[in-house]
Amino acid sequence: MKIAFVHQNFPGQFLRLAGSFAAEGHEVVGLGMVRQCSIPGVKYFSYEAVPGPEDAPYQNRYSPVIPRLRRAYGVAHRAKALASQGFEPDVVVVNTGWGENLFLKDIWPKAKHVAYFEYYYHAKGQDLDFDPEFPVTNEEVIWRLRLKNSMQLGALDAADLAVAPTRYQRDTFPDYLRDRLAIIHDGIDTKRLVPDRNVRIRLGQDGPPLTRNKPVVTYVTRNIEPMRGAHVVFKSLPYLLDIDPELRVVIIGGKGTSYSGSAPGGQSWFDVFKARIERPVDWSRVHFVGNLPYDQFVKVLQVSSAHVYMTYPFVLSWSSIESMALECRIVASDTEPVREIVQDGVNGRLFPFFDEKALAERVRETLAEKEKSAAIAAEARRIAVAKYDYETVCLPQWRDFLGIQ
Repeated sequence: MKIAFVHQNFPGQFLRLAGSFAAEGHEVVGLGMVRQCSIPGVKYFSYEAVPGPEDAPYQNRYSPVIPRLRRAYGVAHRAKALASQGFEPDVVVVNTGWGENLFLKDIWPKAKHVAYFEYYYHAKGQDLDFDPEFPVTNEEVIWRLRLKNSMQLGALDAADLAVAPTRYQRDTFPDYLRDRLAIIHDGIDTKRLVPDRNVRIRLGQDGPPLTRNKPVVTYVTRNIEPMRGAHVVFKSLPYLLDIDPELRVVIIGGKGTSYSGSAPGGQSWFDVFKARIERPVDWSRVHFVGNLPYDQFVKVLQVSSAHVYMTYPFVLSWSSIESMALECRIVASDTEPVREIVQDGVNGRLFPFFDEKALAERVRETLAEKEKSAAIAAEARRIAVAKYDYETVCLPQWRDFLGIQ
């Protein structure tokens, strides 16, 4: 079969799928805005967004629409060029978050067009109004959500099939649309992501060596910002360090923004959160390591004694399920996306999102109740393998969904 995957930051979620189908002998094409991408067997073509009013004075007001339309036109022109050269795919799979699928059905009308959706926005009941510490008072923020959703509705209209990675993310869509969206996770490599009792890692050239012999609490986020609960983790630091004089905390994450708005006063959220900690902190035992290469990220989780995961009601991080596969002792926020994968006392421990003392108490329980915590961690891995393994679970689901044999 001929299969096209489209993602402005190609391959995005489609790395494994594109590679798997190419390895099986299918003709796989990738389209994106990155200059180069090398996946064995995949033919990659970059495109440029068409010129547009991206520098207009009111760019922020139109940002949910203009950049997406520029990408939609850009990838459409690239697809037309491929069609003129004889490429007619059987299946086209597009991450709709970037606007790219809007015109592709007109260029490849015989193909099966598949829309990958991550999230449908709401002004109430999800991430926007979740955190009273950071209220949204600008009504145009809400209007921008409606613009984002209008683009998604257009994407759904242009699709033959639609899919979301988790039930929670599917259920953010209106009731009358949910039946159109299948639920298939991207999958994780549980053969690679395995616990290592003998792991040893040094944080930087002069950092301390970490092993599983001393307590290590870990927290991972793409960027330190409110959406993933970093402010609660920072507030918890004095209480975490009180648990054990040898305990260390490792925080993985950059100082930019991914999902939350900008911090006030031109600061980083990192600086804001650090300044708001009310009790003294022994910073020699807290290690901010930025964004790590993937193999080092895995080692940090392998050495973890208690792994903290937090999120607003929003898109679930891949790292949450990766930590389950690594048999981490998970301490997570009791929010709806998390409850889909973590059951309190079964494969992790949950705590109220805004309660930094409860977070620390659940970590203390995790460290003190060693046998129970080991059993909970083993169950976390079992669930990760049974429900989210790429090769044995998710790839067959994708194959059936796309009709690729």
